[in-house]
Amino acid sequence: MSGYFLKDPDSELELSVDWRAGYLKRNERVSDDLGWTVRPVEDVPGELRVVLQECGATSSKATFEGGIPGRIYMVSSRIMTTLGRELERTLMFRVAERNLP
Repeated sequence: MSGYFLKDPDSELELSVDWRAGYLKRNERVSDDLGWTVRPVEDVPGELRVVLQECGATSSKATFEGGIPGRIYMVSSRIMTTLGRELERTLMFRVAERNLP
């Protein structure tokens, strides 16, 4: 992936990973969801956090809320596959306040 997603600190952002897109081998599936992580993480009010996670046989998704305006975050999803492989995909996004009229 090139670039990053934008997120308003006052709205939720849902991200998903399709593990079939260059990750899973033929007839391989997700066997275990190892969760999503957020970097950087600080214990401050309004910090980015995962509020919902879901995982299926071929995809993972998570919903995020909060975030500090101006900060760039890396969020990673990790899974275990039916072939015993541990896979990770990292996405980036920047938090910016929307300027609505």
